[in-house]
Amino acid sequence: MMREVLKCDAEGCDHIEPVEAVTSDLVGKPCPKCGASLLTQEDWDAWAPIRDLLLELEKAADGVADTEDQIDVSIGYHDGEASIKFKPVTTG
Repeated sequence: MMREVLKCDAEGCDHIEPVEAVTSDLVGKPCPKCGASLLTQEDWDAWAPIRDLLLELEKAADGVADTEDQIDVSIGYHDGEASIKFKPVTTG
């Protein structure tokens, strides 16, 4: 299941805002903590194709049995730089 958030990238601000989906209507949304934009047009333009790919991968994984070996994948994009982080998911 894909969980989406907006993260403020302003220096010194640590605000993270869960959203139903990162969509173009969120471009320019101000951070409630510092007022900086949570999603710039440039970041949206670069993120949209990545998000589309992730949604297709999620659809392809539907119906695949869960196993004990699961990972949490965090993918971010800001100011021309993408980041991918992997973290094991512990169950039980």
